Amino acid sequence: MRLQALMRKECLLLVRDYHALAVLFLMPALFLLLMAGAMSSYLQDQPPPLQLVLEVPQPSDSSAVFRDALQAQLIGSTLLDDSDRALPRIGLADDFAATLLDNPHRGPRLSFPAQTDNLTRQRLRSAVTIALAQTRLLAYLEDSGVVDPLTPLEERLQLAQQRTQSQSDEHELLASGDLSGKANASQLSVPAWLIFGMFFVMLPMAAGFQLEQQSGTLLRFRAMGLSLSSLVISKLLPYLAINLLQFALLLALGVFGLPALGLPALSLPGSPFAYALLALSLSLATCCLGLLLAAVARSSEQALLLGGGINIILAAIGGIMVPKSVMPEAMRQLAELSPMSWALDAFLTLLVGQGSLADIAPYCARLLLFAALLGTGGLLLFKRRVQQTQWTTHY
Repeated sequence: MRLQALMRKECLLLVRDYHALAVLFLMPALFLLLMAGAMSSYLQDQPPPLQLVLEVPQPSDSSAVFRDALQAQLIGSTLLDDSDRALPRIGLADDFAATLLDNPHRGPRLSFPAQTDNLTRQRLRSAVTIALAQTRLLAYLEDSGVVDPLTPLEERLQLAQQRTQSQSDEHELLASGDLSGKANASQLSVPAWLIFGMFFVMLPMAAGFQLEQQSGTLLRFRAMGLSLSSLVISKLLPYLAINLLQFALLLALGVFGLPALGLPALSLPGSPFAYALLALSLSLATCCLGLLLAAVARSSEQALLLGGGINIILAAIGGIMVPKSVMPEAMRQLAELSPMSWALDAFLTLLVGQGSLADIAPYCARLLLFAALLGTGGLLLFKRRVQQTQWTTHY
């Protein structure tokens, strides 16, 4: 009964603290929506369509083959004959058809506006290289008599494409590979800001403990003979439930809320038990960190500064604010020290790598070990803090 009353007290304190509820639920939800929208054009499953100009001074059968082969490489893109706008341009030579079999061969001329990004430039170079190779191969096959020039253009192009294709086996490195570079905006933003929001649970935990000490409530609990285990459990369980609720609500926002804003929905492949294990491991890690902060901080202001600072630092080095795929190697190694990085890697293994419960087990083990170490340290400091509590002029 005493434990239930203590837990009810913690829940009432949290429900009445609108600022804490906003930090735990409203802030990560807003971050999730804003960052998913802001990164939707950068992190995509498919590259965006392009507009470019293909200049053909002397139209021919070979230039038509090149155009179709280039269009096949740039799916959804628009190839214009001319434009007054500043667009990338691909110019064929006047003798393009006559020089296809020359060796060395002089390829098309590429020109880019100054504002063209490097990714687009590299994409166009690769597309032109493949399209030109297919066009030259077809010209060689026709010159050798292997292909009848009177065959429909579409069939000849398909033959050239088949001759230049090969099958490559791909395997994801689920346990140690960095999947953040392959995630879309939803797959990266939803787990990142979900994790960031869950770690903020340590702020109301620490603030509540400081309030109890300053108001004399903690001393009254000692006078009532309440055990230390009851006090600790009464603080951990309500916030553990809050973290699990955060986990479920923010995932639901990614699944159902993002499509309403025109953003790609978050899909949740894999076993539900894998997500449950991850939610429990992450919640225990955040709550044990909150217990340690509550025992270390000496005032509400100190708890706010320490908690906020720790959270932001862990997020900055853990791939939450900046994807690890764009970090230099030294920063990636530093990221391995952040529990947020472990949780994010586990999420990406499930969402991007199509991983299983066994694949995320190493990350969950790290989080549970982190929780055990900080929980043990927090329990010892909490016990000492409670035993040292006495009447002061604050009461």
